[in-house]
Formats: sequence, C-alpha cells, structure tokens
Amino acid sequence: MRRAIILVLIILGTSCIGLGLWLTTATPVAAQEGELDDAEYVSSDTCSDCHRNLVRSLSEQPHGLALQDSERDKDLILADFDQGADLRMVQFPGEDAPRPFDEDDIVYVIGAGKYVQRYLYEVDRRVYAVLPAEWDVAAGVWRPYLLAETWPDPAYDFTTNCAGCHVTGLDVERGRWEDDGVMCEACHGPGSVHAEVADDAGGRPNDEELVEIHNAIVVSPDAQVCGQCHALGNQPFPVDYRPGGVLVHEDGYALVSEEDTSAFYGTGHARLSNMQYNEWIASGHATAFETMSASPNAQAECLTCHSGDYLFTERIRGIYDDGDLSGPVPDSLTLETASMGITCTVCHSPHTAEDEEFNLTSAPYEMCTSCHRNTELVNPLHHPVVEMFEGQAIIDGVVGVPSAHFSEEDGPRCVTCHMTSVEAGGFALANHTWKPIIPGEDDAPPDSCSGCHTDLNSADLQSLVDDTQADVRSRLSIAFARVASIAAPAAGSDAEALYQRAVAALTFVQGDGSMGVHNYAYADALLDQVSVMLTELSVPGATLEPTEAPAPTATPSIDRAAAVAVERSVTSGFRPMTVILIGLVAFILLAGTFVFVRQARRQSQETLR
Repeated sequence: MRRAIILVLIILGTSCIGLGLWLTTATPVAAQEGELDDAEYVSSDTCSDCHRNLVRSLSEQPHGLALQDSERDKDLILADFDQGADLRMVQFPGEDAPRPFDEDDIVYVIGAGKYVQRYLYEVDRRVYAVLPAEWDVAAGVWRPYLLAETWPDPAYDFTTNCAGCHVTGLDVERGRWEDDGVMCEACHGPGSVHAEVADDAGGRPNDEELVEIHNAIVVSPDAQVCGQCHALGNQPFPVDYRPGGVLVHEDGYALVSEEDTSAFYGTGHARLSNMQYNEWIASGHATAFETMSASPNAQAECLTCHSGDYLFTERIRGIYDDGDLSGPVPDSLTLETASMGITCTVCHSPHTAEDEEFNLTSAPYEMCTSCHRNTELVNPLHHPVVEMFEGQAIIDGVVGVPSAHFSEEDGPRCVTCHMTSVEAGGFALANHTWKPIIPGEDDAPPDSCSGCHTDLNSADLQSLVDDTQADVRSRLSIAFARVASIAAPAAGSDAEALYQRAVAALTFVQGDGSMGVHNYAYADALLDQVSVMLTELSVPGATLEPTEAPAPTATPSIDRAAAVAVERSVTSGFRPMTVILIGLVAFILLAGTFVFVRQARRQSQETLR
C-alpha cells in the first residue's frame, strides 16, 4: 500500500513538473518578449520574403538612401568634380603628395541628396573615413567639411561617429552592418525571432500563431525610436539602444543639456541639425496625454488628439479592416491603456505616406486643424484656433472676419509661424518646438514674422505683438469682471440669450489662446460687441477683481518634460501559477522522500529482528 502511495506521489510530481514547463512555454506573448532581447539582425533581404513592397518602397526613400554603395553605381554621386579642387585636396595614406579626391576614391555616398552629400573613402578593409569636403546639392557647390585639423583623423571615422544612423544592424567592433541605409530593423528591432516564428508557422498560420508572429517584432509609435538618430546627445549615436527599449538612461545615452548654448538658442530652438527629438520633448505635444489625463474632463474621445499610441493603434486596426493584415484585430486603446502623447508617427508615416514630402500623413494645415479646433466634448469652447483664424461666425450679431493671413492666397498658415525654419547645422530645418520665434527675443534665430513683414523692423514687430496681446488680454479681463457682476438672467428670457452670447464670445477669444495674434480684426469685433451686450445687461456699481486670461497656447506654461521613456515590460516567462506548481511539486517530492525513507527504515528494522 505504501509503495502504491509513493508511486502515486512520484507520478503526480512528474505531472506537475510537466504542466509547469508547459505553462512556461505556452505563453506566446511573454515568451516572445523575453526572446526579443536575444534577437539578431537578419537584413531587409529576409524581411522582403514577406514584405517585398514595403522593403522596396523604403529602399527608395531618404531613410533607405542614408548610405549608398557608389562602387556599384557611380551615378549615385551628384557632385561636380570640375570645381572645388582646392576644397577636395587631401593627403591620402601611402601617396607621396596631396591631391583632390575624385569619384574613383569614393566607395559610399552618405545621404539621399536632399541637402548635401558626403563621401566615404576606404582607408583599410572595413575602415572608412568621411572625406573632408561635402557637396551642397541645393547650391551646386563644394563646401569644406572640417572635423579636425588633419585628415584622416579619428573624428572622420565613419563607423564610430556616423554609421549608427546611416546603416542597420551595426556591429561597431567588427565594422560590419546588415543593411546600407536605415532599413526595417532600424525601427522594428532585430528580426530573427520574428522570422523564425513566421517560418515555423508556415504558409497558413492560425490566429494564435499570427499573434505570436506580430508580438515577435517591435511595431511602436514610441518617439524614442526616431530619437535614436534625430537627437543630439553625449554619444554620436546610442550604441546600446534597440527599438522597444529606453533611449535615455543614467549609465548610457543622455541628451545634450538644454542649457548648452552651443546646441540651443536662448528661445529653446535647436542650433544644430538632427535635434528634432530634443525639441519635441520640450513641447506640449510630448506631454499631451499627461496633460489630458490630469483633467477632470478627460474622456476616451480625447485620445484622438492627445495620444499618439491610440492613433497608431487605430491606423493598425484600419489595415486589418482593409484586409491587408489577418488575425485577431488589436483592441482600441483606452484612457487606462494609452500612454504616449503626440509622437512622430502622428504626423509622419514612412509606409503609408511614402510619396509625401517628409512622409507627412496629410497636408500640414489639414493636420494641424484636425485637432486645434473647437470640440463639443468639452464646454465651454475648447481651443477654437481654426475658427478664430478662419473667422468662422460664432454668435449672432457678429459677422465672421477671416484673418489677413488666412485671406491671403498662399498666405501664412500654422507651420509658417509655429514651425519656422531655423538655421541648424548649416541647414534650414523646421523647428519641432512649435513655438513661434518672437521678434524681440534675445539669442534667437530669425523670427517668425520678419520673413514676410519686411516693411517693419524687429522692434516694430515686437511692439505690434505686445500691443495686440495687451489690448485683448485687458479687454477680456474687464469683460469677464463685468460678466461676474451681472445677476443671472431669468431662464428662457431674452436677457439670458444675450448673456449666453456674450459669454460665448469671450470664451471663444480666450480659448483661441493667441490673445488676438491669430486674428485681431475678428477678436476686436467680438469684444466690441460684447461690450455693447454687457452694457444692456450690466448692474451699475458692481466691482470685482479682473481675472487673468491664460497664456497663449503656442507657449504653454509648463516645465520642459524629461525624455518620454516608454520601456516595454519583459516578463521572465514564469507566471504566478507556474511558481505555485513548482512549490507544490517540491512539497510532493519532499513528502514522497519522507515516506520512502521511513518505509525503508521500517523494513530494515524488521530484517534485523
């Protein structure tokens, strides 16, 4: 009988061990996440086995053309070698005298040719140096590209200083990479696990296998993915970063300080190129989700304009709806599951907007005004910027007055002032702070106004902005004080209708946030009419301290945010149930051992007797 009990305990323990191991391996999402840390780069050739059109399209875009093999095709070199010989003069290793470099010395082209092209010379096997002159594509001239007093110099070493943002799957120590250019795995992470899971599933994967396949690769709107290259930090590029991880951390990559005047203007705009991420993290877009979540009025519908990961998920769901992806459709995100503000992929999409300049998901004005407009979700009026700018009628008795900017054919629009091009590292680049550059600011790049208003100097333009905002802010404060002094009119009366129109007009001017800059003529007309309406409603003798209107939305009064670090949680693969079973197994085995030893002792004693 006792032997039977022992046998049962052993069988039960073995079964529990098997069940525990099965639970450990039968959780596809957790297992895949753990395995992604060990994934390896496999090159876009492997990706093209299933994603041929995407790979081909990407290879023809600026990202894919970030590094081009000119030994295969010399036509990739756009430079004119009949000029600039003095700037191209170098002393090549092993040669007796300096000479201008020419196209035969070039093995790779750096850049797609939108702004400049730079060129690589192979100093030794897999050792490349950037040549000390660049071709200005727009101007059609050579310019010096001086990083050190002599050439070659470690400052010109391509692998350690540049390659991380011009190739994919870089091995710095070996000087090798998987793909020329910024290809699939630069943004989606190493694809070996993804490819293996897809191969194992075969040509007709079921829903569970499709979920496994999708979870075995990073598909994320996280701005850190873009920030690995579109940022300036303490290293030429973040060597240890992989998509899905954390870009900025104490022991590794750090962004350049906002107090560094060599990198930033006093206005917070970048002085150097490829600093879009540095600017973005200081903007209201980066904190849009956090700001909305803190509001007592927060609701799921707000995610449309406050959450980049919500919008990204909806875009993915649309691909399923179109039949271009199969398997279980991901759930829409909620206030509890969303986590990101307005990230890069809200405005840029290298896959769905491959034919658009800068891969914009829609025309800039359409994109901005899709969110910077009134919404019925929140009362009273909520940031009615487009309504003010276009002069849309808001209340009876005041005809809408389009702004001078909006009325002008091909006139200024949102990005003209809020993304003014700034001279950054030799290029004119759209700033990503979304803050207008005010004419009177110190240590500032060329302002947002002078490019068009050439008849006024900076002092005049600054006075115009100051006077406009001071006038509107003062009139708003006085009008709100007058409103507060008026007794609530009887419900349904003419007085109540008049009161509501006055409040609506004031809320509209205040909610626009520009204090008259977006459309002074319309703001002036509304405030004039409000004054007339309040005179009809006013109670003589009432006094109240005026209320201060909010600062313009273009310059939010919030501290600059730290880098938005979204770290994907990676589980160990052991779920709580597995731990419980392991504990149960240990108990059963100990019990079995105890019974077995006790039985053996009794048998021994009986033998001795």
